[in-house]
Amino acid sequence: MNPLKLIEFSKEKMVPAAAKQYLEQITNVEMPQGLKKYMELELFPCIQLKPSKGVSLATAHCLLRQEGFHFQEYKKSLYYDGHEQPDVISDQQTHFLPEMEKYKCRLVEYVVGDVGNKMLKSPSNYVENCLVLCAHDKMTAQANDDMGRGWIFDGEQWLHKKGVGHGVHQSDVICLTVGWLWEASQTLEYGKNYEGYWTGELFVKQLKEKIIPAFKHAHGPGYQMLLMVDNSQGHSAYAKDALLTS
Repeated sequence: MNPLKLIEFSKEKMVPAAAKQYLEQITNVEMPQGLKKYMELELFPCIQLKPSKGVSLATAHCLLRQEGFHFQEYKKSLYYDGHEQPDVISDQQTHFLPEMEKYKCRLVEYVVGDVGNKMLKSPSNYVENCLVLCAHDKMTAQANDDMGRGWIFDGEQWLHKKGVGHGVHQSDVICLTVGWLWEASQTLEYGKNYEGYWTGELFVKQLKEKIIPAFKHAHGPGYQMLLMVDNSQGHSAYAKDALLTS
């Protein structure tokens, strides 16, 4: 059946009474696939639709918009991106970029378009090793995570569970030359009743026991790692006898 004719038929016959009530109760996980299935199996059971000629997702999208739904992100509060703030730009220009410029002559780089052809550089002295840029980052995933987007009806957002649920913390390193250093990967099931929480001490332990050995195994002698980490509390560490006001 032609999707456009299907929309016209639904507007005249069934949508106001049956489908709208269903749309108000359907969860964001089921849209629009759930609506598609509902239309094929329950709204129009008399129409024998072949699997390859069923109601398309585009038709379901049109119907959702027609009934007042909007696909948008869930927002808890206002968020302001601070990357263009004057103090951030000043720090980049006066500290980060000049510091990276010092290492540029030692960084391993490749010819654009030919990842197997390493660019030859003239070292400032023949004692220094080549530097390989590696980027560290981490992420968390919780049991109650979702995509953060969904179909919103008339401005009413879905009620999400208050707790994030059981979570997993992942700490990994991407290397400029070999990609993901899987041997350096560290997983933590975090929470009070699980393995605790990620700390600077755990990062130092991962650095010594996993990241550095994985880098040496991948590159061998003659190379050093230039590791970039972000400004995070997960990287903060103190001496055991440090005096803390907290």
